[in-house]
Amino acid sequence: MALKTSIKEFSILLGDKESLLDNHFGHLAQKIELHWGYDEFYPFMKKLLLDTRNGNRAGLPAEVMREISDLYEIHEKKFPHKKC
Repeated sequence: MALKTSIKEFSILLGDKESLLDNHFGHLAQKIELHWGYDEFYPFMKKLLLDTRNGNRAGLPAEVMREISDLYEIHEKKFPHKKC
């Protein structure tokens, strides 16, 4: 299932736009969906948002990073008790 269809708040935020995570980074979208609502979500997302490879990471496009950041914020609001 796609992030846009499984997370209502994300769908509302995107509106008519398609999710770049869903369309071009399906492996990441699946992992985000797998961790959604669990304590493990935050460490996983922080690894995506921060360079933990000492500059050896190619990085993601800014628009994709924005989606990841938006999902992080949505999760914080929806599951505040899960944040480490």
